[in-house]
Amino acid sequence: MSESGVAERLEQVEALAIEVFGSRATALAWLASPNFALDGRTPHSLCTTILGALQVRRLLLSIEYGGVL
Repeated sequence: MSESGVAERLEQVEALAIEVFGSRATALAWLASPNFALDGRTPHSLCTTILGALQVRRLLLSIEYGGVL
């Protein structure tokens, strides 16, 4: 995948995180923190692949709509 593809995925996931958390600072902190639901990986690190970005988006949507995470 090209660098622009990775950058685009990161941008989209970051925008969703800001929407979910209501704050850019909180969203960026969450994206950079290891997450139990992601096997201790950071959401940011997973966004280098399409499947990883989908996993992060699924987690964010679960948080937004009252999931258990």
